[in-house]
Amino acid sequence: MTTARYSPAQIALHWLSALLVLIIIALPYGSDLFGPLLGGTGGVFTLHKSLGVTVLVLTVLRLLVRARQGAPNLLSAHTALQQRAAKAGHVLLYLLLVLMPLTGILFGKRPLNLFWLVEVGPVAVSDSVRELAKLFHVTAQYLLFAMILGHAGMALWHHHVRRDGVLRAMLPARD
Repeated sequence: MTTARYSPAQIALHWLSALLVLIIIALPYGSDLFGPLLGGTGGVFTLHKSLGVTVLVLTVLRLLVRARQGAPNLLSAHTALQQRAAKAGHVLLYLLLVLMPLTGILFGKRPLNLFWLVEVGPVAVSDSVRELAKLFHVTAQYLLFAMILGHAGMALWHHHVRRDGVLRAMLPARD
């Protein structure tokens, strides 16, 4: 069993990002539930977009922290193929965590209202770029769903089947 761990900052950023992504996913699908609480469908998408921008900022911060602090080698006992698959999965997750908010911002024609506090005008791009961004955003959400399920599934597999401490490396330390 491994004793290597991610840093407290990496753990906090990971779980905060995970929580926000789950809320971002739930908001549009649960707009009938959340709409009355947020002043209607517009409020649902204001929060959806605001949290998306927050996840974008957190993801950039996560990448900077990871570049500075590195990551523990949790899969050293695994095959090279398994290590490459894990790395590819993480790269794809990070790409989606950057591209989903960016394409959401690009396809919007209205100003971006951040948490009902600040309004940022729409990005000046052509309608064809907006359509491509919308197509990516709406289609890639399903890839993101699959990646989240795969990521969580692999973490649980490591914990319950392999019993190798990979999941514990991303959980807050217990004294």
